Formats: sequence, C-alpha cells, structure tokens
Amino acid sequence: MRGTGTVAELVRRQWGDHRPALKHGPTVLSHHQVVEGAAARAALLADLLPRGGEPHLGLLLDNTPEFPLWLSAAALAGAAVAGINPTRRGPEPARDILHTEAPVPITERTHLPLLDGLELPGVRVLVADTEAYAALVAPYAGARPGEAVVAPVGPDSRMLLYFTSGSTGAQGRDLRARGSGTHICGVDSSLRLAVARTGPRSLIRPDPNDRP
Repeated sequence: MRGTGTVAELVRRQWGDHRPALKHGPTVLSHHQVVEGAAARAALLADLLPRGGEPHLGLLLDNTPEFPLWLSAAALAGAAVAGINPTRRGPEPARDILHTEAPVPITERTHLPLLDGLELPGVRVLVADTEAYAALVAPYAGARPGEAVVAPVGPDSRMLLYFTSGSTGAQGRDLRARGSGTHICGVDSSLRLAVARTGPRSLIRPDPNDRP
C-alpha cells in the first residue's frame, strides 16, 4: 500500500461502488454508503469544530459502524482522531479529551457513565446511538467527499493521536500521519476494518482476510 497517496484518497475512490463493504449485525452498507456517511460526518464536524482550534475529535466508541465512518470522515476533513480509552476511570477520560484538544468527542450511551460529572469546558459530546444525533447528522446527507475540510489534507498531516500505555503514570500521546502506508492506520481500498485490542489501547488495522 505504500506510495498510494492519503487515506482520504482511498476513501474517495469508493464513491459510486455499490458492493457490500461494511456489515454489523443486520446492517449492511455499500462502499458508496460508507463514503456518503463519512462525507456527512465530515461536513458536520466542519461546522462543529471551533474556528482557530486544533482540528481534533475524540472517539469513545465500541466496534460499531460509527467508528469506521468517523475515521473516514476525519480522513476526508483533514482532522485527527484521538481514541479515548474506555478502560480509564475517574477524571482520566476528561484529561485525555482536554489533553488532545478534542472539543467534539463522539461516544455512545453505554460509555456515558464514564463522562458523567466530568469538567469538560468547551466540549460538545455527541452520542451516536440517539435520535438527537441522527437528527444532527441528517441535514448533511447530501454532502460529497472533499467538500468540507477543516485542515489541509496531505501525506504528512496528522491522522491519529493515540496514547502510549501509561503503565508508569499518565498516558503519553503519539502522532501518526495520514499517508496510506502508515502502520497504525493503513486503510485498504475496501474500507473493511478490524479492531485489535492490544492491552490498554485499541489499534485500527486492515482486516487480514481482506486483500485487494
């Protein structure tokens, strides 16, 4: 996959491909529908992120369709994704969100107790499995990939902010660029992703059973 451009380019290539791409329970999305959903979320993100701030968002999600949709949205928009670890407790999730300067974390109802009562100034939490979230995304359904950009998209721009283990203290933060050959987020052209649980953090990698 080296030398094939950016993750955003890989996402855009799926526009118009109506073969099945993502299956989760009874839900099946085509490649085109994945890109449609990503473009809508990229447009929503462009409206929600504060002007002049870091183009970051947080994901506190299980392995549901929202996870790859938001990863793809971030790639299209030029935003960087901070994975918020659901095993952290007390004030730690707030520290992670504020430390990564992610004013728009996306989560789901099962993880809301982790955020209850936390001080999150300037942060707007989106809860993906709610009617309010569906209503928020709906007006952006006609967005096309590449229309909404919050930062320049190139092989050297940030794609992921992820935490080191923090086994001897507070977690550190690492960066990964959005070139499609990066080890941390090499999204192949099928956009079928697997979540690998590796100790204290989750890494996103291509499904090893799915080759171009």
